[in-house]
Amino acid sequence: MSRIQKYRTADDLINNCTTQGMCIVWPTSDFANDPKASPVISPYSPLTKAMLTNSVTRILFITCRYVPASRRLVKWCNTTHCVNPYHHSENQTTVARRFAMAGKTGVANGFFTDLLPEQEKLAHLLPTAEAIEAARPMELDVLKMLQDSAMLSGVDARGLPPALRQHKELPHERAHDFKPILQMTGVTKKLLEDKPTVSDDDVDELFNGSIFKAIEERKRRLLTKSADDWDLASK
Repeated sequence: MSRIQKYRTADDLINNCTTQGMCIVWPTSDFANDPKASPVISPYSPLTKAMLTNSVTRILFITCRYVPASRRLVKWCNTTHCVNPYHHSENQTTVARRFAMAGKTGVANGFFTDLLPEQEKLAHLLPTAEAIEAARPMELDVLKMLQDSAMLSGVDARGLPPALRQHKELPHERAHDFKPILQMTGVTKKLLEDKPTVSDDDVDELFNGSIFKAIEERKRRLLTKSADDWDLASK
């Protein structure tokens, strides 16, 4: 007799969680060895093979919302191990593209959830529509909870209450007129003041052959002096 699979649909995953307000929290007992690890299921689970991932968050995002184009999902709530698909979103660039695509295609809700052009090229490597449909949540209690989360959070999770939402602001662009922390003004000023000035006449004198004549004259004097010293030593 074959063993009954524990996780077959999104309902099974959500029913394995606890709720904290609008957050769907994966059991902390699964993180005994690493409390900071992301919620995952067995890589050999049929649900993992169907969704091509063992991340609980990504499986719920796919089965409850759509197939994300972002490689990693952004978590917006501050509840540890929350896997609510409406508390996660794609990166800001992809979300903006989906809004733009909705305007071009005339989508009624203003948000494009179909495959993006780059996803369509790799559609054979993505979960099939049949597999996603078979794993979608069906229980009324689960659907009601997801519907309430969707209405509160919105498509990009920006509707979360301030107390629940993580503040992930982009770094401010540094102003062009910033002042360095360490500025050696005294040394720089002294170097500029002590910089020797070279006139055009000095340059012309350098390249008119006088410097080479001086070198030859010095060599001749040294050779003469050496010869005289040798003569004196011989006597």
